[in-house]
Amino acid sequence: MTREQFSAAELEEFKAAQRLAYDATAAIEKELFEGMTERQAATMLEDWLGARGVTRFFHYGFAWFGDRTRFAGFAKPSGNGVTDLLSPKMAHFGKQFLPTDRPLRRGDAVILDVGPISGRAASDMGYSCTFGEPTDEFHQARMALAPYRSRILEMVQAGETRGAIYKEVDAIIADQGYENVHSYYPGGVLAHRVSRIRGLGLPTFRIKNFSAQAVAYLTGEMVEGIVRPSNHDTPLWNSESDRPCEPGLWAIEPHIGKGDIGVKWEELLVVTEDTAYWLDEDLPHVRYWAEHGVMTDPKAADTA
Repeated sequence: MTREQFSAAELEEFKAAQRLAYDATAAIEKELFEGMTERQAATMLEDWLGARGVTRFFHYGFAWFGDRTRFAGFAKPSGNGVTDLLSPKMAHFGKQFLPTDRPLRRGDAVILDVGPISGRAASDMGYSCTFGEPTDEFHQARMALAPYRSRILEMVQAGETRGAIYKEVDAIIADQGYENVHSYYPGGVLAHRVSRIRGLGLPTFRIKNFSAQAVAYLTGEMVEGIVRPSNHDTPLWNSESDRPCEPGLWAIEPHIGKGDIGVKWEELLVVTEDTAYWLDEDLPHVRYWAEHGVMTDPKAADTA
């Protein structure tokens, strides 16, 4: 995988794309209504972004309601990245993950997930909320996600391998009494690379809710990793990843579940030759944890 470095101006483009995605989910959260379907919510995400000039997506809208937020009854990927990428049963690219006609019910957990492209800067984010007042179980699950953010950053900065970080997050999840739901994702990933997307002037179409350009980017990087494993790493981050994070942008997406509730957060991590840091500290899940007394920024903890 190519070691990527971005200028301050380029990072601002990625930050703007990520904030646009979060603005979309915040807007659609306010428009949720009883009886609407996952398909309707996903389309509303895309329409909201389209009305604000977005014409291309890393991936189109996903919406999951109720126990589908924890992928209850879903099949896990095989673990072979290329096989899973082409398999009709694979998470995200498989039909089981596409938005359905499942109606929204009061009290349901909700996950909204979308990846708009702004200019050539791709983003990918996932947002958890509920329809109606959050239950204690939902609040506890959302709070349980907080430790992963600081721990992942610390381990990336320390040069730990991605596999070691994955296993550390797994151990925390198990100690908390939750299931690792991101193990259902393509290749069982905790994260994946995000970059500037090529071919945006070419026609596009959906491949199981991902753009042709995004699939070409991820597939090309994965094939290159197989052909030249010594100097080209995979863009997917799972339990078998035996290298530290290469410089570039990573979309980190820990996802946990229990009972009928699944929750996640997803945001971009900047990795440089010398350090790593979150692209944006002013995001909904970070504010939520701060409102409930949890600090996730080590720098802020040092100055408190």
